[in-house]
Amino acid sequence: MPPGPRPLPLIGNVHQIPKEYPWRGFAELFKKHGPLVTMQFGLQKVIMIGSLEAARDLLDKRNAIYSSRPRAPMIQECISKNFRILFLPYGDRWRAYHKLHASVLNVRVSDAYRPLHDLESRQLLLELLEPDAGERFSQYFFRYSASLVYSLAYGIRLARGDEPELKVADQVMHELNQVFLRTWLVDIIPWINFLPKALAPWKRRADRMHDFESAFLTGLVKSAEKKPGWNWSKNMLAMKESKNMSRTELGYILGVLYEAGSDTTAIALSVFVMAMVLYPQVARKAQDEIDRVVGPERMPAFDDLKNMPYIDAMVKEVLRWRPVIPGGIPHAVTLDDEYGGYRIPKGTVIIPNLWAMAMDSQWFEHPQEFIPERWIEKPDLPLFPFGFGRRVCPGQHVGKNSLLINTARMLWAYNFEHAYELKYGVKVKCPVDPMAFTNTFNSQPLPFKVSIVPRRENVRHVMQRDWASEEKDHLIHLVHLETKMENVAKRDAEDN
Repeated sequence: MPPGPRPLPLIGNVHQIPKEYPWRGFAELFKKHGPLVTMQFGLQKVIMIGSLEAARDLLDKRNAIYSSRPRAPMIQECISKNFRILFLPYGDRWRAYHKLHASVLNVRVSDAYRPLHDLESRQLLLELLEPDAGERFSQYFFRYSASLVYSLAYGIRLARGDEPELKVADQVMHELNQVFLRTWLVDIIPWINFLPKALAPWKRRADRMHDFESAFLTGLVKSAEKKPGWNWSKNMLAMKESKNMSRTELGYILGVLYEAGSDTTAIALSVFVMAMVLYPQVARKAQDEIDRVVGPERMPAFDDLKNMPYIDAMVKEVLRWRPVIPGGIPHAVTLDDEYGGYRIPKGTVIIPNLWAMAMDSQWFEHPQEFIPERWIEKPDLPLFPFGFGRRVCPGQHVGKNSLLINTARMLWAYNFEHAYELKYGVKVKCPVDPMAFTNTFNSQPLPFKVSIVPRRENVRHVMQRDWASEEKDHLIHLVHLETKMENVAKRDAEDN
């Protein structure tokens, strides 16, 4: 197997897991041992991948045997009762879940959601006019992404950002993040999961979390069935793959789309703001492109994006510069394999370290710098933050549409600048630290302040004019979407 640090008896390398930003600490191992590093967590052998070339060779080109997941006793078996597709082993159940996801997230279908993107985006642009937007922008981004997913999944719009559904979902996500942050003995020694609850305190906590989460997710699906128009819940319920599924199982299949879609989009938009403050020359270049394409009298529309290659490059750089899941998501190999002269036994956990790949100077010159031009000069650079092989994120098209339209519109309307505050009577620049992120599975910027300044006097007028003419009833959009989906289904049937 590939080289790595020497393990101790029984615990392996558990004592060497960095307590903070483990993806950064593990990235240092690649400098010493090479692109593949073997570690042992308890009884489990793990190979970490630190190079894009190796990740593509194994996870993309050999995806037939690298698409499964390792056991995740705490999060998957105890809390999720094996319903969470993110941790589901590759097999018939995963394929059924994936087909349900693909039915609402493929490229053709994703473009039909543009009216809902447009509605939420226009509200977001107005929210950024609020006096406290320089401190609360991340909350507005979260409202945007959560409302988009809730509208599509359940027919529920989150116009205020403090709705009960959002608060409960936030509580669920917070508790899951707390689970991710801890190293659970049952994950290191999985066989102890067979112990009775009286001897397994983690099971009691997991059961409480599952009961709360499953009741919430099941209730959302049942509510969605009664909503007018089209939504993801209705679409999946009508498919043969869900025929024998309970509402709880379907609730988890839909819930993971919210977990993945709302957080990742909101985090990426916050990273975008950070980059615009730290790299004002990039913002100006993007604004020049936007101004040439659309001018000052209207906001960018989806049809304009094809004429904005720099905006596209900038979004790709946001995703590379600070990957939302920098530590990567574990894969598991299902057959014995060999790579680069190294043996990779069946059952080995494979973890692609996205942070190490993003900072690889062999692929990305000056990797710590935010340079969108690299994607224009080398259009074949791999965009890896959405994952690899058969486990690539199915929501990438919806997510990228959100990032493209919102970054273009925000730069059309605003300059993002350093904020200042008075300390002891002295004007002091508020810090924006490009390395200050949360130590969580989905790693987001720690709170920072910025100044959001309208670029022109007419910005407010144009946005308010467009908002006044916008159809704000999301259910009307979903009724129209029902017709679009019927047409998409007909075209798909004709193509097949």
